[in-house]
Amino acid sequence: MEHKKKMQDIKDSIRKYNKLSSDEKKNLIDSIEMLWLNASVSKKKKDIVFPESSNENITRIRQLLAAAWSEDIKE
Repeated sequence: MEHKKKMQDIKDSIRKYNKLSSDEKKNLIDSIEMLWLNASVSKKKKDIVFPESSNENITRIRQLLAAAWSEDIKE
């Protein structure tokens, strides 16, 4: 009877460590996927340059309006 109990304990231990290993593997895969996604998103980010003053905004709006009006006149 003692032999069977030891064998069962060994089997249970193997199952426990197998489950822990599987869980760790899943966690590592999830971490790698998140790092990969984060790197992909970071790679796609562009630096946005904001005008430093309202005069630059006004000048840019005037340029865009002039370009739009120019296109309307062509038609």
